[in-house]
Amino acid sequence: MNIKFNLNIAQTQKLIMTQEMQQAIEILQLSSMELNNLIEAEINENPVLEFNEVSIKALAPETGEAAKEETNKKEDIKWDEYFHSVEASEYRGQAPSTYDPDDEFGFEKFSYQEKTLSEYLHFQLNMVSEELSDEEKFIGKYLIDCIDDNGYLIVDMKYLLGILESKEHSIRKLIGIIQGFDPIGVGARDIRECLLIQLRHMGYDDDEIYMEIINDHLKDLADHQYKRISNSTGLSLEEVFEFKELIQTLEPKPGREFTNLEGVSYIIPDGSIENINGELVVKINEISAPRLKINSFYKGMLKKTDQNEDTRKYLEKKLDGAVFLIRSIEQRRETILRVIQAIAECQETFFFEGVEDLRPMTLKTVAEMVEVHESTVSRAIRGKYIQTPKGTFALKFFFKRGFNQGEEDRSSDAIKQFIQEMIESEDKKKPLSDQKISEILKEKNLDVARRTIAKYREALLIQPSSKRKEYR
Repeated sequence: MNIKFNLNIAQTQKLIMTQEMQQAIEILQLSSMELNNLIEAEINENPVLEFNEVSIKALAPETGEAAKEETNKKEDIKWDEYFHSVEASEYRGQAPSTYDPDDEFGFEKFSYQEKTLSEYLHFQLNMVSEELSDEEKFIGKYLIDCIDDNGYLIVDMKYLLGILESKEHSIRKLIGIIQGFDPIGVGARDIRECLLIQLRHMGYDDDEIYMEIINDHLKDLADHQYKRISNSTGLSLEEVFEFKELIQTLEPKPGREFTNLEGVSYIIPDGSIENINGELVVKINEISAPRLKINSFYKGMLKKTDQNEDTRKYLEKKLDGAVFLIRSIEQRRETILRVIQAIAECQETFFFEGVEDLRPMTLKTVAEMVEVHESTVSRAIRGKYIQTPKGTFALKFFFKRGFNQGEEDRSSDAIKQFIQEMIESEDKKKPLSDQKISEILKEKNLDVARRTIAKYREALLIQPSSKRKEYR
């Protein structure tokens, strides 16, 4: 065995991620909410930073070779000389800003005073509280607190008997009272009870056959097994079908209207695409990324000749961090703008027509147009939204796989649109199978496999043809 040590010199290339580069990448992929939280934290930590509503030209990111050189080396800035050199610039001449970001995008401006489901039920319980004992009031309040966002009572009688230490008839009494509250069906313990409560409210409580359908044939009704229900109940197919149409008018989730209000979330679009005289114009939303500037007070402190060395070093350190943050935010703004412009160019027909004209588009396509790496595009679209003439969309919405259609391509969303339109217009007695839909698309020069049709149909929450068939 020959073991020996050698000392060799080899030249290799590798990318070293500096702290500044890591911060720039992190800022690029932040959503508008996350960026605003970061800015707020930096302003609290770095006294030289403050909000600036005017464009900062002096600190805008450079382009071309100059930008590349700056990323390859980091030079110390002589801040007193720098401020003097830009004295005549917009950056130097600004008066202290009175800009308050809360004036524009404070979330309290979007607040609402709608009642939650729980508040609404407690209000109704208070309306009948005079007829209840103190124990019954306590039971009622506890039961309401056990009702979920869909309006269902999520605990069983055994649990209630153990936790409340009350008699069963008292608990049942309060459950019955709550089930009489608005919205109709609230307080039910399962879907069957929820539907039965609504049917009783509509006056069907004496129709034992209909109650039997709900209790014993609800799954058959969902699967369109009308003949089986007819044979079991003695109703005609016409009567079974009419009852099915009645069931479809009921609300399976009584608390849904309150859940929608309670779960409202507000999106601040990072940019917009506007149709101005037939031309798409891209704009960046300034509210989504407030601009920053250097506080004039600290600029004046640094220019003082009698400043001690420790104070000067502290200020220069804070100024270094502030300027890099400002440049990173401006670079983020520029990258997002260019990505949105590329999307507007690739998906131009969508913004004028609709989903059926959405074209396939990949990260690689946009990366080549913007002249950045695919990973940069991926970070730039993460958590970002765009307001368009067709609505507000996540940027990732526009990145779709596609299918060939002659000389053109169609996106997966366009295929889903075709599927939905065909199913909506089909003969309900002879619904289209997945294979038939695939054949129809092939006639339009769209080669989409049956399995793909099934996957898209399920994504659209559309049942298979066997369950869509109607016998009326």
